[in-house]
Amino acid sequence: MGTSTESDDTLSFLRTEDGKLLVTAGPSGVWLGLLLLLPLTFMITVSFMNVNDSYNIVWQPSLENYGQLFGGQGPFWQTSFFESLLLSYFVAAVTTVLCLTLAFPLAYLLARKGGRLFKIVIFLVLLPFFTMYLVRAYSWLLMFGPSGVLNATLLQLGVIGEPLGVLNFGVPAIIVGLTHAYFPYMLLSLYASLDGIDFSLVEAARDLGASRAEVLIDVILPLALPGIISGSLFVFVPSLGAFITPRFLGQGKVLMIGQLIEERINSLYAIGYGSAASMFIVVTIVVAFGVAFRYVSVDELGGV
Repeated sequence: MGTSTESDDTLSFLRTEDGKLLVTAGPSGVWLGLLLLLPLTFMITVSFMNVNDSYNIVWQPSLENYGQLFGGQGPFWQTSFFESLLLSYFVAAVTTVLCLTLAFPLAYLLARKGGRLFKIVIFLVLLPFFTMYLVRAYSWLLMFGPSGVLNATLLQLGVIGEPLGVLNFGVPAIIVGLTHAYFPYMLLSLYASLDGIDFSLVEAARDLGASRAEVLIDVILPLALPGIISGSLFVFVPSLGAFITPRFLGQGKVLMIGQLIEERINSLYAIGYGSAASMFIVVTIVVAFGVAFRYVSVDELGGV
């Protein structure tokens, strides 16, 4: 009798809203904890620990790793970590603005036209994703450099007399590679937001005498704000911690934060230093999402 009663209570609970939520979200919550929260917790913990000469973690909390990030002979703003962090912020910000600038007009056109044009453009935008990210990064490697495709073509056409330094890898090449990699995320986010706009509001504003600039600023941009914010997050966050593209297209000229962490861990097994450096990326991401949630809800970020 006791077992039957417990089974009935269990079935009754599963029929409630809380029970349905537990059944549907429970497994994903477990995987989220195992694959995200536990590694993140371990990284935060290790950032306060040291590694001895035998490469074992010494479980004695200290701030030594954080001190090493900004330590050195000169001021903290001349340390390799601070310079790499600022460079990463700059590259991520420029990539985000560039993706937004390029994607917004196209997303607006797709939202207004739709139909076959939408299918063709989306196919062309997503076509590179049928190849590995490594292959796409390597293709840009062939485009840049003194003897790369871009300089060779310009020399062949007589546009320039010698290879352009701006095309010789470095920050410009990294920004181009990251923009190409994350442009679809911005485009799809903007399209999801713009597609829900009632464009009769735009026509009404024009009829009432508003200029095109005023319509853009006062009508379109506020309505498209969720897509702008979500697209910016989808571009800025991965660009900040990018590793493969800077490794290929930087060619040793620049050192972004992802490369610095990989270099210290692989060469010195400085997992404490790497964890402490990674914490600045994690904090930046948390702050970015916190700012985003002040202006839009989770449903709006998802394009709902």
